[in-house]
Amino acid sequence: MTKVLNGGLVRPGVMPRILGPWVVLTIEPSHLEFRMRFRWLSRCFGPWRLERSVIRAVYPGRMHTLDPWGRVNFLAEEIMPWAFLTQWPFDVLDAAKELGYPVQYDDRIP
Repeated sequence: MTKVLNGGLVRPGVMPRILGPWVVLTIEPSHLEFRMRFRWLSRCFGPWRLERSVIRAVYPGRMHTLDPWGRVNFLAEEIMPWAFLTQWPFDVLDAAKELGYPVQYDDRIP
């Protein structure tokens, strides 16, 4: 089973955030894949892949009143999480939980 969602991306310490629905997140039981939504952008950027075995936690970021884009953080082996920016963060969390990822619905890290 595969879940496909559109949103933005913040990679830890590498590049600035990509806002808007420019990134496609594909959640599979074995891995996560972030890729650019448009082919001409995907020639220059991505795809980025996180294996399921390195993901320690999936949790929501803090919501801001003036920012409609919520964050879903994927904490891998690094200290800083990968963040997927979306208008429906709980849909992403539910899809990840359904596929067996360690989801926490509060923002405390294990």
